[in-house]
Amino acid sequence: MTSLRAYLDSLNPDEILRVTEPVDLDYLPTALVLELERRKKFPVLYLEQPQGFDMPVVANIFADRGRIAKIAGVEAPSEFNHAWLQAEANPQPPRIIASGPVQEVVITGEAVDAGLLPISRHFQQDAGRYIGSGILVCKDPDTGGRNLSYQRLQLKGQNRFGASLHSRGHIWDHLMRCEARGQNLEVAVVLGAHPAVHIAAGAKVAMEVDEFDIAGALLNEPVELVKCQTIDVEVPANAEIVLEGEILAGVHEDEGPYGEYTGYSTFRSTRNVFVVKAITRRARPIFLDIIPGYSTEHLLLGRVAKEAHVFQRLKEVVPNVVALNYPKSGTHFHAYLALDKTAEGQARQALMLLFGLDAYVKLAVAVDDDIDIYNEEDVLWALATRFQADTDLFVVPKVFCNRLDPSSVDGMSAKLGLDATAPLEHWDVERTSLSAEAVEAAKALIARLKF
Repeated sequence: MTSLRAYLDSLNPDEILRVTEPVDLDYLPTALVLELERRKKFPVLYLEQPQGFDMPVVANIFADRGRIAKIAGVEAPSEFNHAWLQAEANPQPPRIIASGPVQEVVITGEAVDAGLLPISRHFQQDAGRYIGSGILVCKDPDTGGRNLSYQRLQLKGQNRFGASLHSRGHIWDHLMRCEARGQNLEVAVVLGAHPAVHIAAGAKVAMEVDEFDIAGALLNEPVELVKCQTIDVEVPANAEIVLEGEILAGVHEDEGPYGEYTGYSTFRSTRNVFVVKAITRRARPIFLDIIPGYSTEHLLLGRVAKEAHVFQRLKEVVPNVVALNYPKSGTHFHAYLALDKTAEGQARQALMLLFGLDAYVKLAVAVDDDIDIYNEEDVLWALATRFQADTDLFVVPKVFCNRLDPSSVDGMSAKLGLDATAPLEHWDVERTSLSAEAVEAAKALIARLKF
């Protein structure tokens, strides 16, 4: 079954950190995940008894590239790009069914109280309790095509949330067209679908693409949907919780601050309002949280599909690009690319193309294919030994960028390209190496010593 709980059941017990004692949802889950990250550990966090609430909370599912690869149906992180591109090329449309577990309990009218959901306050600077894990599902007001996205939601009352929409995203475009007609935008917020649906929801795809089609392709079976009870939107039948409602036309209220992916708390907001008309859920639901801010989970979920898309576009023009990585240290603003260089100037061409493909990136490093771009020490070593600042860097000033970059000015940023590839001629040094046999023997010895 394509559900969150079926996915959790498929994990090995050592992949899940179960906390059985009562846990305060204010700050502690965030602190737990970030401390585990500091120790280079990325388990799924399962909080069985959040204090004051009657449903468990799960977080940190997307903090590990290996888990994300397996969600996409492949074994190794290096295979994810191919799996994603195959899913985009071979969409599997969803199937609408009459009913599903997500509507085992239906709450409407005065009984609606979103405050009963175990919504965390993640950072001290946050304006309140925030949902950052909800998949917002809405429809194009002209074509009826579905759109899935993530937008932060600040709990303000039993049936009211402040919302900040990405002002260049599809949901913003839908709302603008609804407002021009004096209509609210109907939106369903899905909390806890199969992780493949969550990965698809984080992708930046064309407006006419239904992200449920991509999720179905990743799952190798259609996502089953049910019609909402109070709005004309369809949601995953096997989800845990759904909030049905509307983003109000022409209504704005202060919202924020909130800890964003940059690691900074920001007041920047479109100041929209989402009103809940109904809550539908399983009889005993699981609440899925995604730790926001500068967390591995938040950053990986936001970029794995983008990495695959940008990598494919790069290879179409520069076929000898072999790998692309957006390191956590750069949030979404840095990128490392490796290529099997065959001519001088290829690295610079690839870097300029990367800047054009992704407005977020403001610093990119090109290295040879012997460099592990997932190891920042290796990338920095290439910069130390294969790069000269007077000949191997270029700057493009005043380029459109993401406004959440606190160093940007009027929505613009400079782009810095660094070519840390070795020259093809007059390069008379060889990187030191060890035989595979010696490396394996060392690993075996360390294992025997239990060190």
